[in-house]
Amino acid sequence: MKKVLRSLLFGGVVWFIALGINTTAVAQSDECTRENLKGVTDNFLTALEAQNPSGVQLASNVRYTENGIDVPVGKGVWETIEKTTFKRGMVDTKKCGTHTQTIIEEKGQEKPSLYGVRLKVEKNKVSEIEAIVVRGAQVLDLPAIFATKDQDWEGILPPEQRSSRLAMMAVADDYFELFVKEKKRVVSDLAYSGFCDRWENGKITTAGGMNQNSVMPKHDCSPEGFADMTETHGPRRFLVDEEAGIVVAYALFNGVWPDFHMFKINNGLVVWIQAYFDYGKQYKTMGWPDEPICE
Repeated sequence: MKKVLRSLLFGGVVWFIALGINTTAVAQSDECTRENLKGVTDNFLTALEAQNPSGVQLASNVRYTENGIDVPVGKGVWETIEKTTFKRGMVDTKKCGTHTQTIIEEKGQEKPSLYGVRLKVEKNKVSEIEAIVVRGAQVLDLPAIFATKDQDWEGILPPEQRSSRLAMMAVADDYFELFVKEKKRVVSDLAYSGFCDRWENGKITTAGGMNQNSVMPKHDCSPEGFADMTETHGPRRFLVDEEAGIVVAYALFNGVWPDFHMFKINNGLVVWIQAYFDYGKQYKTMGWPDEPICE
């Protein structure tokens, strides 16, 4: 029997009588819509550019990290950012979270920095802010990212071209496992058997030719040829936008580098990957617990 929500109007006041639905669930549904989550993200980025945390509604227990290190809200990039010059994002209406890939200009930096950020929203307030920041020599090729600005990442896919939430998370999870020499589980390489391009800190890695002593075919995002790592890349945290065909995984790449990989999936195949990670030093943790695929 379908759950029914009725509204009755008395004297200009709306009374909700829920049959099988509680008001908490309704509120959660309202705050986690695509439109609302995009609005929260826009407000956050505006507040960040203004160096003014009061410009975004923050939960009393909000936590902010940059490359896995706890930073007080208002410090770190909040103090150095000047403006945002590039932005693309996604929303996860089930987890009530967002992910945004940006390029920013900062005080004290000779060239722009890469800034990726995950937000979690609870009761219309931001409770988690996880940022990946890449600066200096680790920023490999900014023009190559700007050249992708016309790619349609955020457009809504027709239902027949979408993949399930679980399938998209499995694709992202398997991707990391394909780098590992001694795999702990069986993974499939089929999701990368199409025309696919990947960018790492701006640089396109699927242009063909030599790469780390290996010959890489053009437009092939499979990491199978690099299966020489010993780590499984640490815990992963996922956000999924089924309608747009985007899944992002935050992970400690090769067990030492804070990273996000953002995948665009259409008709079950990965078509684009954008990755940011900080090679500048080795880290021991992302600072957040993992979220196993169990949804």
